[in-house]
Formats: sequence, structure tokens, C-alpha cells
Amino acid sequence: MLTLEEIFPPFALRIACGPVELRVLRDDDLPELVELVRGGIEDPDLPMPFLLDWHAQPFSLGAPHGFPTTSLAWWWTQRATFAPGEWRLALAVRRDGVLVGMQDLHARGFAETGVVATGSWLGRAHQGIGTGTLMRQLAVGFAFDELGASRCESGYVVGNHASAAVSRKVGYSDNGLHRIVQRTRQGVAGVDEQRVVVTPATFVRPSDDIAVEGADALRRFLGIDRGLEDVSPINR
Repeated sequence: MLTLEEIFPPFALRIACGPVELRVLRDDDLPELVELVRGGIEDPDLPMPFLLDWHAQPFSLGAPHGFPTTSLAWWWTQRATFAPGEWRLALAVRRDGVLVGMQDLHARGFAETGVVATGSWLGRAHQGIGTGTLMRQLAVGFAFDELGASRCESGYVVGNHASAAVSRKVGYSDNGLHRIVQRTRQGVAGVDEQRVVVTPATFVRPSDDIAVEGADALRRFLGIDRGLEDVSPINR
């Protein structure tokens, strides 16, 4: 019988370094993920980090609206719409086996642009110990080494010094201010977002070795053709 990883190759992806491991979100992860969100994400002393305050929606278990139903729809949609022309890797982040956050990689027209966008969050109980930096390094390194990306882009709401610090540590540089719209239960507001970009030349790699599994199958699934000479010598 075929395995789930053979049927949907993103499930075979594993990126690990030290105590941190990234794997594509599975349904088995969802109960732990919901509890992580309920434990809190947002630092009250920092700006709200998302376009929509999905993490603060009323907890309505078993109801068609509110959390977690609305978030489940988002996570499942990412999987259902996965295609070479536009894809999003929703990577569950574990530290020492415990689910601590999410790291996203998103690309549209990757074959033409070579650009990947990153986004991430950590549960409050797991912030401030270096996980945010390492998980971003793993995602960016994977985009460069395994997918052949030419640049990775991200952004944070001005005033979010924690996100700014992670970006600096990974090698991002400022790439202009954008005015964006945030939607919360308090209403709709415009805020400034600092855009940042990192290239292979500026990328700061983790000090420990990185292990990657499932990259070959994922590249085939995405239609990314790379010669072996272009791929970094790490475990695939």
C-alpha cells in the first residue's frame, strides 16, 4: 500500500538542526496546535503581529465560527490549493519534540521569480530562547539550498522589536515601508510594516549542521529542476 508521504510529498519533508525540527503540518498535530494557540501567542507589549487577529477569536469548540474552526479552514486550504504555480508550506515547529510554533514558506510564480516569503509565530511560553531565529534559519536555508531561491522576503509591524531582532540575526536587511491593514475585534486600522529581504550572500547560517529529508520528492512535486551540482551536501 502507498504511504501518505508518497501520495502527498510535502508530508515527507523534514528539516532539523539541534533541538528544532520542522515538518509539514498534519491533522495529528492539530489538537496540540490548538492548545498552543490557546496558551497565547501575542506579547501584550508589542504590536499585534498578524493582518487578522485569528489567534484572539472566541474559542468556540465544535461551532462553525470562531477558533479553531476558522483556523482549521485556513490550514486545510493551504494543503488543498498546493500547486507549482503557488504553494505554501505550513511547517509545524517542534523543539525537543514539543510543538512550539509555526513557520510558513510561501511562493507565487516561483519558477519565474525565485522569491519565497516567510512568516512565523511562536507560543508565548516558548519565546526568547532562540527558537524563532533557528526556525527562520532552517526555512531560509531550505529555500536557498534545496529550492534554489534567489531571495527570501518577510515583514513585521513597526515596533515589533522581537521580529526585527530575528530578522537581523538571520541576515535580512530593510526593504522599504508598506502601509497595511489590520483587522481586529476592535476594528480596522492601518499600520506600517517594515519589509525585509535576505539573499544567499547575506544569509547567516546556524552554527550546527542541518539535516533535510524529502527534498527530492518535494522538488519533483513542485516541478523544480535542479542539478545535483547546485545542491548543498546535506542529508536528503
